[in-house]
Amino acid sequence: MSGVIKKAIALVASAAALVSVAACGSSNAGGSSDSGKKTVGFVAVGPEGGFRTANEKDIQQAFEDAGFDLTYSPTQNNDQQKQIQAFNKFVNDEVDAIILSSTEDSGWDDSLKKAAEAEIPVFTVDRNVDVKDAEAKKAIVAHIGPSNVWCGEQAAEFVNKNFPDGANGFILEGPAGLSVVKDRGTGWDNKVASNVKVLESQSANWSTDEAKTVTAGLLDKYKSDNPQFIFAQNDEMGLGAAQAVDAAGLKGKVKIITIDGTKNALQALVDGDLSYVIEYNPIFGKETAQAVKDYLDGKTVEKDIEIESKTFDAASAKEALDNNTRAY
Repeated sequence: MSGVIKKAIALVASAAALVSVAACGSSNAGGSSDSGKKTVGFVAVGPEGGFRTANEKDIQQAFEDAGFDLTYSPTQNNDQQKQIQAFNKFVNDEVDAIILSSTEDSGWDDSLKKAAEAEIPVFTVDRNVDVKDAEAKKAIVAHIGPSNVWCGEQAAEFVNKNFPDGANGFILEGPAGLSVVKDRGTGWDNKVASNVKVLESQSANWSTDEAKTVTAGLLDKYKSDNPQFIFAQNDEMGLGAAQAVDAAGLKGKVKIITIDGTKNALQALVDGDLSYVIEYNPIFGKETAQAVKDYLDGKTVEKDIEIESKTFDAASAKEALDNNTRAY
């Protein structure tokens, strides 16, 4: 075969490849999938405990039920860079909307600005983001989730009520830099009585094992201060704290308050290992899907859609478990 013929064949093949690429790139123009459904990208946190699993499964199911084509993109170990990569890919893919459940509240300005320029609406769920850039702020349509400030307030009010003469204790926090950690702390500060003293606050990174180790160290360090309460910012840490309290022979003497409302925490409440559980309701997939649908249909959407939560003592925890109404 002559060089001229080979070159001609190569040029034809190259042109065909370009046409093929262009066709693939245009098949999702405007965001709709091949099935005609609206496309949504879900930038998710991924495996983190009972709350997260229930929350993300509920969102996925709700969007499927609502007729969306949703792409779920979880990160690992709270890796924000992987979340940013997923977010930017969704923008490049020209999805119809993006749901963002962020690992950190800062660092989103550039990505949100790209979404705003591409006119892709963003809905933050569970955790708020702290955005400085005015253009980036335009991308966010609404935030959907329970109130973390309310949760912190309930913890403080429980301690105030149970220790009217004052008490010493600890706070176990989630990872630094999260809006959820700040907001739960703000809620606590809003309501805690002046005679309630926090001897020390430490992060246990949402982990049961880490909380057990941290709590054991704090109980030993502040033994002479007679600690009477532990406010754990999630159930997993509260369960770890309960193990340390039990090992120190202090079960029943140190009240442990947690946030989330998982079945394991409610059972621990019934068993006397925990004293109070504040629900942070993870079931708001339908509300999220409805907000996205309404916006894409040209309807007005509230900027802050707060999901109702409740609190549990031992009696109401037993009732909830007996009724088998808990989704996680």
